[in-house]
Amino acid sequence: MRHIIAVIDTDIRFALKLSDFLSKEDRIPFKAVAYTSFHMYSNETSSMEIVAFITDLDNVDECISTGLPVILLSDDAMVKSKYTNSSKLFCSIFKFCGVHIIVDELLGFFSQNDSFGLNSTCKNTKVYGVYSPINRCGRSSLSVAFHSYFCSESNSSLLISFDEYDSVFAVLRKENSRDLSDVFYCYKTGDLNFAKLGECISRVEDLNILLPARYNEDLFYLSDNELTKFMNDILMANLFEIIVIDFGSIGRRSMQILDMCEKIFCPIMGESGSVESTKINEFKSLLGRNGYSEIIHKLHEIKLPKDDISTDIFNFTKLKRHDYFIQISKIAEGL
Repeated sequence: MRHIIAVIDTDIRFALKLSDFLSKEDRIPFKAVAYTSFHMYSNETSSMEIVAFITDLDNVDECISTGLPVILLSDDAMVKSKYTNSSKLFCSIFKFCGVHIIVDELLGFFSQNDSFGLNSTCKNTKVYGVYSPINRCGRSSLSVAFHSYFCSESNSSLLISFDEYDSVFAVLRKENSRDLSDVFYCYKTGDLNFAKLGECISRVEDLNILLPARYNEDLFYLSDNELTKFMNDILMANLFEIIVIDFGSIGRRSMQILDMCEKIFCPIMGESGSVESTKINEFKSLLGRNGYSEIIHKLHEIKLPKDDISTDIFNFTKLKRHDYFIQISKIAEGL
């Protein structure tokens, strides 16, 4: 059965526009369906599993009677006293604020509600890694390029960076930006759900990016086993169709996560026989010695064109014109 947020509003144009936006919002792993009344909803939900209601005042009583979480869209930014503090499953949002504010309010509401956890039993998410034992090889740019391609093909995709530094992501860092440090803390304390994960994701263009940890030592906040379990839990939640991992320096440390990847792309800058190639061969030998020889077959070295994409990395209109991105697109098309 499909998991659905029911948007009920007598103004069907508003309901349709809001449900369409929510269905495309990757931070909310449910589809949204519009209805003009609770009666219409009741007659059309046999093949759907409703997880929450977003409704106007005309239909709120019927929605509350179901016992499911209800978000009231208030016309005047005020809620009638009869609904105030009625339940932890109820909140109110001003109907005519921006849609991004509505999404943030929904995430905040869901994060306080135990019924919205990382508890899906499906495992359809595909994972692609970008790793190299060589520093300053363009690894992060390559991960953004792959992520950009997947998003451009309307795939629900998340980029997770385990880098020790912000590198290309520095331009996205704001004073109040949340990142991998926040996610690890919530996970360690048992307080991570999809809403809190969504609050920690930075968005630019159509990209969803989990920024690197603020401090290098935060990468070790989770033990190796906890880090592996963290990734498995993210995959089991099935929130995204594709996850791209910028491995940073944890590739040698977390071979179990490397093993989760369908493919692992290694950017190559030098020629064969170079020091770079030697280090990659040494890494392959390390995989064999540690019992992960099957990962070697997932490694794909990519010799990238000398095309500077740094200034256009987060501008898809310009990025797709680069030979660099055209090459990555052709590789991704065959995945």
